[in-house]
Amino acid sequence: MWDFEIATKRRDAARRGRPRLVRLLRPGLVVLVLGLALAVIAGMSVGVMGQMRALRTAASDNLQWTLAQVDTEFLRYHHAIEEARVNSMLGALTAADLAELRTRFDIFYSRIDTFRATGTYAKLRDDPEFSRAFADTGAALAQMMPLIDAPDDQLAAGLVALDTEAEAVAQTVRSLSLIGLAEFARQSDAGRVAITTMLMRLGGVASVLFVAISLLAVSLLRLYRLSETRAAERAATATRMRTVIETSLDGIIVCDRTGRIIEFSPAAETIFGRTAAEAKGRDMLGLILPPEAGMAPGSLALAAELRNPLPGAHDRIYLDGRRRDGSTFPAEASLRPADAGGGRIFVLFIRDISALKEAEAALTEARDRAVAGEKAKADFVAVMSHEMRTPLNGLLGSISLLRDTGLDARQRRYVDTVELSGRLLSGLVNDVLDLSKFEAGMMTLARAPFLLSRVLEDVVANQRELARAHGNRLGWSWCGPAFEPCIGDAAKLRQVLLNLVNNATKFTTDGEIRIEVEASPGTDALREVEFRVIDTGTGIGEADQERIFRDFEMLDSSYGRQGGTGLGLGIARRLVELMGGEIGVESTPGEGSLFWLRLPLERAEAAPPEARALRSRPRRRRAPVHPLSVLVVEDNEINRTLLREMIEAEGHAVTEAVNGREGVERAASTRFDLILMDVSMPVLDGRDATREIRAGAGASRDVPIIGVTAHALPEELAAFREVGMTEILKKPIDRPELVRLLAGTAQAGGATAPAPVFDPERCGAGPLSAATLRGLFERFVAQGDALAADLAAGAAGREEVLAAVHRCAGSAGALGALRLQMRLQALETAAKRDGAASLAAAAAAVLPVWTETRAAITDWLAAQRPGPPAG
Repeated sequence: MWDFEIATKRRDAARRGRPRLVRLLRPGLVVLVLGLALAVIAGMSVGVMGQMRALRTAASDNLQWTLAQVDTEFLRYHHAIEEARVNSMLGALTAADLAELRTRFDIFYSRIDTFRATGTYAKLRDDPEFSRAFADTGAALAQMMPLIDAPDDQLAAGLVALDTEAEAVAQTVRSLSLIGLAEFARQSDAGRVAITTMLMRLGGVASVLFVAISLLAVSLLRLYRLSETRAAERAATATRMRTVIETSLDGIIVCDRTGRIIEFSPAAETIFGRTAAEAKGRDMLGLILPPEAGMAPGSLALAAELRNPLPGAHDRIYLDGRRRDGSTFPAEASLRPADAGGGRIFVLFIRDISALKEAEAALTEARDRAVAGEKAKADFVAVMSHEMRTPLNGLLGSISLLRDTGLDARQRRYVDTVELSGRLLSGLVNDVLDLSKFEAGMMTLARAPFLLSRVLEDVVANQRELARAHGNRLGWSWCGPAFEPCIGDAAKLRQVLLNLVNNATKFTTDGEIRIEVEASPGTDALREVEFRVIDTGTGIGEADQERIFRDFEMLDSSYGRQGGTGLGLGIARRLVELMGGEIGVESTPGEGSLFWLRLPLERAEAAPPEARALRSRPRRRRAPVHPLSVLVVEDNEINRTLLREMIEAEGHAVTEAVNGREGVERAASTRFDLILMDVSMPVLDGRDATREIRAGAGASRDVPIIGVTAHALPEELAAFREVGMTEILKKPIDRPELVRLLAGTAQAGGATAPAPVFDPERCGAGPLSAATLRGLFERFVAQGDALAADLAAGAAGREEVLAAVHRCAGSAGALGALRLQMRLQALETAAKRDGAASLAAAAAAVLPVWTETRAAITDWLAAQRPGPPAG
């Protein structure tokens, strides 16, 4: 028998004893109810007598007479005024008439004053309507009083005014009397109603008392029968609960405080393969847990719950269970303490979760396969990007160099065709990479001033030859006032418009393609600008107008289609949404299409500087103002040759290295102005080579390193910059971009000589006063001394010291201490590599440079003005 059944029987026995208790208490309950009823009746009788006494002593009749007299006295007063006026007009006005008038006024005034001075009328004065009439009457009396109190001749002269005032207040006085009479009538009625109600309640209570006494006996009998019924229901509920427990799929094991099994449910018998008779009396933990599970987390948690159960801590416990045959299975358990029969018991709910674990393992395996598939896809994209960009680099680079040679018109057409095909192939690769950037969440926006007109001219110039080949006219125009310069990402806007115009060109023959630009009206700096690309081509059906913006969707997948991957419009939509805009299409088959995009653009305060276009014409070797010494590290001979030819065409000297190891050795022995470092190379790849150059103490450790790569996924580009690459040049090499990088390096320094220790021309002394400049250098010297002390003490790896290194590097660059700036930047780079040896070497290299820099600054300050040197 389950312990809870024993407890139930005890509770039932206790409840069966309750009718006897009720029989013993019944007379007392009846007496109590009768006593309460009599007390209520006595209280109500006292209330009735009190109200009757109040009615006998009420002064309402006198009050009502006073209210009636107010109106009467006013009429007498008014009559006295009119009689005096008549006598005055007849010339028979006497002092007696005026005395009579004053008497009537005084009587009327005293009646009104009675309401103010007597507390009997307090409730009446609380009435808003009465209070308003009373105030108006008082105001009228106050206005009449000066004439009443005046000499006879003034009173006689003011009879007309008094008569007018009396006429004006007559209705108010009448209302005053009527309101008061009505209020006292209401109070009298209320008193009578209260007495009547009280009497009726008294009778009702008496009736209820009788009925209550009658029902009491019936209720007691009914309660007795109800208690018997409930006892039977509780017995049935206990039976049902026992059935539920015995048929539960979860095993239920009951044990005492020592862990000895008291009950073992049928489900537990099935799970563990033991009968209840075998299990009862045995140690629960030793029976259901395998011997080797003693130190398992689940076993320890279950044992801890048995020793010291925490209130409310009923978490599920996952453990291994043991069947009779010794086999184990994963189980989920929950332990609950309970009080039964005055003692503490524990109820363990346990289930076999073998099937659940198998399902979880299958899901985990499926997830791992999916992750592996995504990684394989990313690896495939990276490899294909590299493998396609490498030959593209050779193709487009050779074409660029070929243009520097003398070509006739026919040869130039062939070169244009080859270059156009290469650019189209490069565009397809870029589409795939753009999609990868979006999926990685790495696509970002630039924010710079630009001219919309220049963007549109670039788009038209780029697509003009393709449009002409299809017999189309291509142009653009403003609709309304021009809105420029703007702030935004001109490159991504150009990419979207190029895509739209290119699509229009593909599907339009012997027609027209035009771009319209319109800014929303207004004067705000932030406006919505709409771009419309309109063509007279084949058009798009309504059912396909949403589908064309999906990735890899093409309306025509046959052999006669116009080409492309189906990514262009999908990427265009993503770019537009990234810029905070929207894109759509309106089209009718056979009539053409209108693609529109709306972007929020902000007007710039100043136009961007003009950029000179790099024309497609033969280039001649020329000597730059600052010839550079460039190290090209590239394993591919074609790419290495192309880079050398392009760089030498700009008048710079090139040194070649065929792998990363050779590049590191050359950078250590020779000071170069710029290093072009391929990423994928044998022996030592570009990333490791960059790390070694930055961490070493070679001659070129702090020169700019440009990564040259066909790997253009966003996470890869970030990794390249982390190892110390200054910028990234993507394959296929864009010659204008290469020229820009070379020109920027030449402009920044240019010579192969090491950076100067101190360049006063870089310190911005012109607009600063001598005192201000001296203060800046003194603070810089103090900052440098503190940093040198930390580095000499071997504290270069501490976070606060590295922060000081960063601050000092910025100050050094601003004040012209260029060599110190480079050494500090190299120290920062070494700190990021996590190499203790390289970090110590970089820190040691800073100290002598600081000594030289400090001396140079001190000498320069001393030469500027007599005075003690800084520091």
